[in-house]
Amino acid sequence: MNIDTGGTKDQKTSKVFFPNLNGVRAIAALMVVVAHTELHKKAFNIPRIGGLNLFNLGKVGVTVFFSLSGFLITYLLLEEKKKFVKVNFKDFYIRRILRIWPLYFLVIIFGFFIYPKVHSAEALLLSVFFMPNIAFTLSLLPAIFDPIWSIGIEEQFYIFHPHFFRIKKTEHILYGMLIFMALFLGVSVAVSQFYHGENIAIKQLFYYARYDNMMIGGIFAVLYFNTKNEQFDFKFQTLFNLIFNKYVQLLLVVSFFGFVGLYITYTIPRGDIILALLAVLLIINLCDTDTSIRNLTSEKFQFTGRVSYGIYLLHKFPLFLMLYLVKTYLSTQNLVVQNLVLYAGTLTAAIGLAFVSYHGYEKYFLLLKKKFQKVPSGGE
Repeated sequence: MNIDTGGTKDQKTSKVFFPNLNGVRAIAALMVVVAHTELHKKAFNIPRIGGLNLFNLGKVGVTVFFSLSGFLITYLLLEEKKKFVKVNFKDFYIRRILRIWPLYFLVIIFGFFIYPKVHSAEALLLSVFFMPNIAFTLSLLPAIFDPIWSIGIEEQFYIFHPHFFRIKKTEHILYGMLIFMALFLGVSVAVSQFYHGENIAIKQLFYYARYDNMMIGGIFAVLYFNTKNEQFDFKFQTLFNLIFNKYVQLLLVVSFFGFVGLYITYTIPRGDIILALLAVLLIINLCDTDTSIRNLTSEKFQFTGRVSYGIYLLHKFPLFLMLYLVKTYLSTQNLVVQNLVLYAGTLTAAIGLAFVSYHGYEKYFLLLKKKFQKVPSGGE
């Protein structure tokens, strides 16, 4: 297939690999670790870094993960559809199971049956059936492993999203995604207007259902795919292609980080939608390594990105341990010493634990996953 994926398309294996995306995963995962470190300091009576709402960085990291997932899943499904005419849904779901379920259920088993301070049968059942976002909204998930809420959202998205690819024409797939996006946003706005007070949980449930963030990634994956493959005549394709201009890229970078600064400082209703849009435009630029003004392919980014799933799901275990140790043994030290020890210990332990999980546990399932890959990709 004649497609430029940033100089990383093997014609014999049809392998699609966007080397910069591991760097995106790494940055997003570390944002979440920093955010949760700041967020949970309060419970341990450890002073936060003054004047900075770094605990809101978690919202940024999760939104980037959602838009990246929607983009990459959609792009790979488009590649599969182009090569094989149709998508093999059975293989798709097996791939998702082998990538997501092993570590997800390990965390659930450890969190509910080995570690727990409080056992919630409702939270356990909701988590087992991939609805931890509901348990999270109802404050039923223990904080030490509540990041699983977003995994539930992704799994729910994967239930219906591949079926857009039953549609024959790529152009109509795009229209289907746009219609879904419009309907979902319409329902979300209606819910936010009519549910208050005792029904606030319903409003929160729709806020945490980030299908729109993932669908934004999917919509722009179709446009990027069309840039490379010319599947249909898109009226604004020339305008879309301007994002590869280095000056436009610079503007996007400034806009993204400027908006992140506002987003973590102020309450911006559904600001995650703007964030997801800016994030996926940057992701597309990073996919094209020949034109991208930024490179995230260093070994440190690749290493951290490969184990980012483990970092995301497991980081609170070493974090809570480090918070306890700092509170117990360094409470009399100054803020600088406390933070140096806390962050160095947490990041080292979180990455180390994720490394062990990846190579000692997850990789076995990833090798099985490759047997069901129609279009192999460089990232898991």
